[in-house]
Amino acid sequence: MNRQNATRDKVLNVACRLFYSQGFNGTSVRDIAKTADVNVSLIHYYFKSKQGLFESLAVNYFEPYLEILDSEAESDLSLGIEPLVKKILHYKQSHYQLSCLVYRELSLNTVFAKEMLVTYVAKENHLFHRILFNKKSRVEVTFKEQLCLMQLKGLLNAPFTMPHEWNDSFATESSVEHFVKVYSELMAKQQTVQLLSANL
Repeated sequence: MNRQNATRDKVLNVACRLFYSQGFNGTSVRDIAKTADVNVSLIHYYFKSKQGLFESLAVNYFEPYLEILDSEAESDLSLGIEPLVKKILHYKQSHYQLSCLVYRELSLNTVFAKEMLVTYVAKENHLFHRILFNKKSRVEVTFKEQLCLMQLKGLLNAPFTMPHEWNDSFATESSVEHFVKVYSELMAKQQTVQLLSANL
């Protein structure tokens, strides 16, 4: 990794930490520059603005996540959804602060949140429709299927939309593994019931 990329990544990591702990509105570009030990003008050079910095974090979060879903869209779900749930939870947990940050911002009714909803969340929903229901278009998805998807996403995102409920639960790698195993097994059982009822 060259020096420019290393500096850019350092700024992104610091911004993620500060946005997570202080909130997007509670963090200034100067705070980020001071903590990252870089000049404010360097942040403007790389990201144009604080909004640009957040957009870069969102892209860094959603692109690999959507690649996971895209690869699963071609998989056989005859073994159930537990492998998919585990992959998703591992990804979200290994990017814990960024997951919390992204989903907190999505819960706000801001222009940026709406832009993300139009792009990344729409693609996420499309991929879930293909994976869970073998539907290629949103218009093919039934109301019951849409409810099931909403419940599944709620379960997947709960630890990251309510981090205060989960404080200090994931101190070690083994505790992360345990969380993913137990949570995905419970979710798989719940989702199987929901999918069966949706098909009735």
